[in-house]
Amino acid sequence: MQRSIRGKDVILRNAELSRRGFVQVGVGLFPIPMLGAEVFSAVADGVVIEPGEYEGREQLVIRTPAMTWYYDCRGGGFSRLLDREGRDWIAFSRTPLSEFPASAAAGYRGLPNLLYGKQNPDAGGGHPGFDVCRTEKVAQNRLVSETNSGRWCWSWVFEENFATFEMLRADPEQRWWFLYEGPIAGTYEPTQKYWGTDKGGPSYQVPSIQNQLFDHWRWIYFGDRRVGRVLFLVQHQKDDRLDTLWFMGNTRGGAVDSPDGMVVFGFGRGPNTRPLLQGSGHRFTVGFLEQGVNSPEDHLRVANRIESFLLSHSR
Repeated sequence: MQRSIRGKDVILRNAELSRRGFVQVGVGLFPIPMLGAEVFSAVADGVVIEPGEYEGREQLVIRTPAMTWYYDCRGGGFSRLLDREGRDWIAFSRTPLSEFPASAAAGYRGLPNLLYGKQNPDAGGGHPGFDVCRTEKVAQNRLVSETNSGRWCWSWVFEENFATFEMLRADPEQRWWFLYEGPIAGTYEPTQKYWGTDKGGPSYQVPSIQNQLFDHWRWIYFGDRRVGRVLFLVQHQKDDRLDTLWFMGNTRGGAVDSPDGMVVFGFGRGPNTRPLLQGSGHRFTVGFLEQGVNSPEDHLRVANRIESFLLSHSR
């Protein structure tokens, strides 16, 4: 790595609610003692980062007791995310890398798939399968990626059941997004999946490329009706940028009828495939919660945990 810059970020909190001992979840207020922060382990001793290979490409493999990540060193993004039972929630494949719509079952998948666009000279950064980055392990549980141009730099810090991203340096002339694109719980069966956000859940709606959802979400989770676990994504700084959610099949048969595909979720992704985030300092967390969501009551329990996480990991 030629340069190292520590990013500074600003996190927005409702100080008055916190002072009074409450946190807001959607339109409701919940006492902070309910929130159960103990469900999130923050013990770096359980994290092992070692060299590996996947799809013929150099990886850093991050193993914890709860999950295994495969990080594409030259792409600067994750190609695999395995849970305790070995389900791959990303399942990137190089073939085909960029072919619509077939790549919804292959090369479109990844996390966080940061940089996009014909006008962006660093397009492909943050996405497995591309050759635009260099990556180093810089601590026991931390890695840093930088684009070959030096215009972008970001880090990941890993704990037992989550990892936190921070944008350390960003090209001031370009915008970016933070995406999760993959098969929820390792399979593409949209009618078996569900999702929920800080505005409610669980939802079994299957929006498609023709009717993409756009809203302002602080966090989201994804699950499978048959699996007692959800994947959650959190944006640490509240903003006014649009976010999106929809399902994409790998054939022109559509989101529901295609044999394979992925969910498309993006913080800071607007209509017409438009990145909306800008600058450095943004932080996001991705992780597992060992609980399924089968009812509004389950949703509130998961919401409490995520809101607790936001409070306990603010800066």
